[in-house]
Amino acid sequence: MLAAGLLLWFLLPYALGGHGFPLGPDAPVYLWWTRLAGVDGLSAVGHRPGVPALALALEGTLGLTGVEVIAALEGALGVCVGLASAALVRAADARRATWVTAGVLAGTFSVHLAAGYLANLAFAVAFLGAAGALAAGTRRGAVAAAFLLGAGGLAHPLFFLLGAITLSLSAALAWRSERSEAVRVGAATLGGGALLGVGLLALLAGPGPLEVDTSKDGFLRRAGLVDELRSAYLDRFVQRWARYVEWASVPLAIAGLRDAGGFLGRFLRAWGLVTIVGVGVALASGLAPADRFVTFGFVVPILAAFGLVRLWDALASRRILAVAAAGALGVAMLAGAWIAWDRQEPFISGLEARRVSDAALWIDAAGPGTTLVFPVNADDPEVTFLATRAGNVIRAGVPADRIRDVVVVVPAPASDETPSPVRAALSRVTLGDANVATAASGGRHLDVLLAPFDRVDVAGANIPGSRWTRVSTGVFLSDAGAGDGPGRPPALRPSSPGGITWSTIALLATASIVGYGWARAALRRPVQAAALAPAFGAAALTIVAIALERLGLTLTGGNLSGSVISAVAAGGGYVAWLVLERRARTRATPQVEQQPEQ
Repeated sequence: MLAAGLLLWFLLPYALGGHGFPLGPDAPVYLWWTRLAGVDGLSAVGHRPGVPALALALEGTLGLTGVEVIAALEGALGVCVGLASAALVRAADARRATWVTAGVLAGTFSVHLAAGYLANLAFAVAFLGAAGALAAGTRRGAVAAAFLLGAGGLAHPLFFLLGAITLSLSAALAWRSERSEAVRVGAATLGGGALLGVGLLALLAGPGPLEVDTSKDGFLRRAGLVDELRSAYLDRFVQRWARYVEWASVPLAIAGLRDAGGFLGRFLRAWGLVTIVGVGVALASGLAPADRFVTFGFVVPILAAFGLVRLWDALASRRILAVAAAGALGVAMLAGAWIAWDRQEPFISGLEARRVSDAALWIDAAGPGTTLVFPVNADDPEVTFLATRAGNVIRAGVPADRIRDVVVVVPAPASDETPSPVRAALSRVTLGDANVATAASGGRHLDVLLAPFDRVDVAGANIPGSRWTRVSTGVFLSDAGAGDGPGRPPALRPSSPGGITWSTIALLATASIVGYGWARAALRRPVQAAALAPAFGAAALTIVAIALERLGLTLTGGNLSGSVISAVAAGGGYVAWLVLERRARTRATPQVEQQPEQ
């Protein structure tokens, strides 16, 4: 029921809004990362190969499009957060009301990461799953936790560092009273770090990552605009604070601290402390966005579940008051998350996708290695967000083997007004990018003007005698002789609410089937194992996909390569479960001594 309710929660905006593309600002980034990794190998995405590896494995296994698998990962991983949180609280022998509430609150809160921030979300799933495995208090659980942490770290190494600090603090809190627990937690953290290190080292072979700005933050950092970056971080935190469910649930979380004991209590206290310190340091230094610590703070909704149940118990003698108070607070927390999720929109429009696909026909004919220069312009004095978004959408839509050729350029303002420092830096840096890329290609370049991304220059492009030639609606080229290309199918096509619904259900079911054997090998409780199965499945698919790709398997080999990855990932878990169960039964069987004959 918990999984079904969370599935409905994540899929409802697609049905209500009729969306055919994944939600959130970073979704286009994962689309082109996945496509680039498919042609150049996982080394092309650098130190964050986890989500592209998982997406390619599931895309091949289920026969999904890139758009469908990225959209499905947003919802499916959000459901996994809720299930993993419920399993973690249930492992502490908490009441049913507590662990169900924890799953609901944490799962719905994950909308802040599900809105495109897939690497963060994938690590959150692995981190909560690792905590659930450690809560079992066994060696198997510690080994499983290391496995999950390593897979999560391959999705987002920086968040692995945050998780490692949290677990180390949790181990320190347990050192005096529960030394064996401290050893298990420390060993799992070190094991996860070792797995992450091996994975990152393996990715050093092959084509290097494409160093481009995928966000406004990235551009400001590259341009050295430190003050503007810090101001953006602060403004984002101030403007978004009302969206986060924490502010409604912090008092309940504080009240719930008393009821969370043992490993769970120590783990949540450590996580809470790391969150508070992280937000404070980020706000004071401006070195990182403080809201990222908040959106990763699942500790608050989990503890709020304890506080909500405590409030219910305190008012149990007054049933009407208990229902009113607990219900109002619960609705307030869910409403904050729902408003944030319901407001999300795809950061790709159907018009933009069509224009990029139309341009791709002409791009093909320009010849491999030709620098593809896309001007981006608007009346906005900075244009920074539009420029980075346009770059992501264009790379997601051009042929995969031409992604490296794309360069986005923001021309200097045509007016006599002095441009803002950000706009001036954006023009300077992007023009420098185009010059470097064109020089590297031997001077070969093709300028491509797409109307959705440059309304300012489109009017001039339609004037006879301009340097632009219109080749189709909303598409202009600087070289009319480029000719029509071979007509490859569009790389960026929308799905439908129904297609995304099916894809999400199929993806979640696949991850559960793949991961159940691993979960049972680590955990003896079937219900807890079932709840953590999709987290284990995502981890196994990620690690096996990376390992086989490094050994030479092509991840874009269609259903065959996807089926091989899924079969190896699932088979390993079920074999491990059977072997460990057989060994356990053998140890439990009393040995009958052979008596000598008289």
